[in-house]
Amino acid sequence: MKIIFQIIISVFLLLSCSDKKNIDKKEMVTDTVKSKKTTTKPKPKIDIIYDDGRIKLYGDTSIEKDKISWGLIKFEPYINFSDFKVEIQNVKAKIDLNSNELGREFRTAIRTDYENPKSLFAGHYSFSYWGCGSPCQMSVIIDRKTGKIYDSPTASLGYEFRNDSRMLIVNPPDSLGYYDNCSYCKPEI
Repeated sequence: MKIIFQIIISVFLLLSCSDKKNIDKKEMVTDTVKSKKTTTKPKPKIDIIYDDGRIKLYGDTSIEKDKISWGLIKFEPYINFSDFKVEIQNVKAKIDLNSNELGREFRTAIRTDYENPKSLFAGHYSFSYWGCGSPCQMSVIIDRKTGKIYDSPTASLGYEFRNDSRMLIVNPPDSLGYYDNCSYCKPEI
């Protein structure tokens, strides 16, 4: 019985192997060439999908308009720097680094910004800021009359201020006035 079983299996294997000999070589070459072909997907065309002056929406314009990649929001403050004008005072007391905990901890950044004329803020203050991670910036305000250091807000995307205005913008928009709609991008005055 064992021998009969082996004979049946051998015949079956022999017949199954003979089917592969009937394959056309031309067909094999064609299949091989086809399999080596690389197909390139068309690149998406990113452009403005919607723009009403206040909101710009960007996305792939080669597909349906409802597939939005990202959006920008127009920053339209109801006040501006000229609403908070002050006179610039030419004073410069010695910095009191012990007047604030951050003064002792970040004394090099604070001293450097205090000496920089571009850090003059609101007439008689210096505004000092430095990175504290990505995206994070810490800051202090230094009173140039007394040298005392005061806490100021942290930011994710920087600050905008003027030397002759008391207004400070935390996370200012881009140069065109737009900002991303993310949790840490919103400008604050």
